[in-house]
Amino acid sequence: MKCFNRTCFFALFLISVLPGLAAAKASEVLVTVGPASVTAVDLETAVRSSPFATQFNTMDAPEQAALRGSLLKRLVALRLLRLEAVARGLDKRPEFEQEIEDYRTSRLYRYYIQQLREQLVIPEDKLQELKETYAGQADALAAAKASMLSEDFRQLRVLTLQMLREKQHVVFHTDRIVDGITQETLLMQGDKVSLSYGDIVHEGEFPKMPEKEWIEEQLYQRTELLLFAQAAADEGVDISAEVKAYKDELLPAMMMEELEKEWIPNEAALKSYFDANPDLAQIPERWHVGQLVVSSYAQAAAMKKRMEEGESLFALAGRYSIDPWGRAHNGDMGWFKEGEGVPVIEERLKSLADGEISDIIKTGKGYHLVTVLERRPGKVRKFAAMKDKVRQNLMDKELAIYLDSLQKKYPVDWKVLANGSKPGKADG
Repeated sequence: MKCFNRTCFFALFLISVLPGLAAAKASEVLVTVGPASVTAVDLETAVRSSPFATQFNTMDAPEQAALRGSLLKRLVALRLLRLEAVARGLDKRPEFEQEIEDYRTSRLYRYYIQQLREQLVIPEDKLQELKETYAGQADALAAAKASMLSEDFRQLRVLTLQMLREKQHVVFHTDRIVDGITQETLLMQGDKVSLSYGDIVHEGEFPKMPEKEWIEEQLYQRTELLLFAQAAADEGVDISAEVKAYKDELLPAMMMEELEKEWIPNEAALKSYFDANPDLAQIPERWHVGQLVVSSYAQAAAMKKRMEEGESLFALAGRYSIDPWGRAHNGDMGWFKEGEGVPVIEERLKSLADGEISDIIKTGKGYHLVTVLERRPGKVRKFAAMKDKVRQNLMDKELAIYLDSLQKKYPVDWKVLANGSKPGKADG
């Protein structure tokens, strides 16, 4: 669960703003991280937002505890990074403040748009006409209703936008979109809203001024966004809790971007790390394995004889294998890569021809008969094809060391843990 790009941070954020969390649980502190804390609610929302959320209830108790422990350590890491981000003043940077303002505006805009949609209802007489026209055609009726509501919404949106422009006394200055325009040139102004050229076209974004028509289109779209957001704010819509949650998740992401610039200032740093860790370039051999496991050598020998006489390993595994997974999947164990399995079995897989049944292999789990359905040979990849993996590997290595140092700066006190034991240090 090592992932510190913004997408992963925001995945945790999205679930953290969902309503319906029990207030009583919010005070149950699992871990304190300096002045911050991780509560039972924080952990539960992380579980629900994880890729394993849909499988969680089907996991056994040890698997659930392991997942909770892993997520708890990750939440601690987020708190540590957030505290350090504030200590470095990242929350005071203009780009941070601008991103928060953009988020606030977009949330208010979506709220107002949703309000407009909820106003729309097909009149009873029109609805009856549609039902008669599309009698017995449920899909066609649904499509017709959706089309009617879509057109009604378009008209309502246009009329509302016009009303808000008039209310805010909005004036456009598109005549100022000429060569020589500056970032500060005002293109739209209203009572509570305004837009300059720099709000539409960021400095350095284009080698020269874009087409005037494109700038005008962006200007009108941005004006609509600001007007609807301002209308929601004027109605007293309160999204302060969502904005705070967004800040809390944005800061660790920005901190990681800052650290990446420090740890990987250029491609030469990546290449140096790649050269120093040649194992990264190794793509291990992979095997699609079939397996039958029984409890005694005599039974394994009997199974081997039956296979030699024409019976299928997979049919026999589905009846006799003592490995629960193998029995449930008729001996099809899926793909394994070198280094993941039992060494004695891996050594035999390397020498087997595809489709050949192995001799009897003894391990602590029983007596095995294995076969290779297909294989993918190992290979060595070049640096150019490995940059992303090398970057992630280097970041993971440096992050583990860095989080260790942060735990000295912001002491971590583990209170109540889901699995009743203390995990190791916070990790990524």
